[in-house]
Amino acid sequence: MRRELGRQLAALRRAAGLTQHQLAELTRFSRATVSLAEISRESHARQFWEACDKALDTGGALTAGFDQVTTVREAQQQATARAAQQAREAHALAALTAAQHHGDIATRVTTIQPCPQCQHPVTVLTTLIPSPPSPSRPA
Repeated sequence: MRRELGRQLAALRRAAGLTQHQLAELTRFSRATVSLAEISRESHARQFWEACDKALDTGGALTAGFDQVTTVREAQQQATARAAQQAREAHALAALTAAQHHGDIATRVTTIQPCPQCQHPVTVLTTLIPSPPSPSRPA
């Protein structure tokens, strides 16, 4: 999607009869910024796309494309965070199950709280493992 947005910028710029230098002057961004956006090498701020929309009189098409790319990227990041959290929970629950099969290990759910990154509920477990008996000291 980001590549397509860059191609769209290049096509609109050429259709307007502008060089990268000329568009850079109109937007008050550098020519390198325009070039990198056109080849999708860097993710630029929304202000860049707004300035390009204004300079190329696109009616907000580029900014809408940028917003769509941002929404998709954020959704992917959230899905990745949720999958990682679910994997951590599955690992913790497997450890809980294994611990419950040992008679000398006490494990219980302490609390359920939101993850600080994704706000997904997280189960907090407390496991009490007794210390091994200390070797007897000769008298």
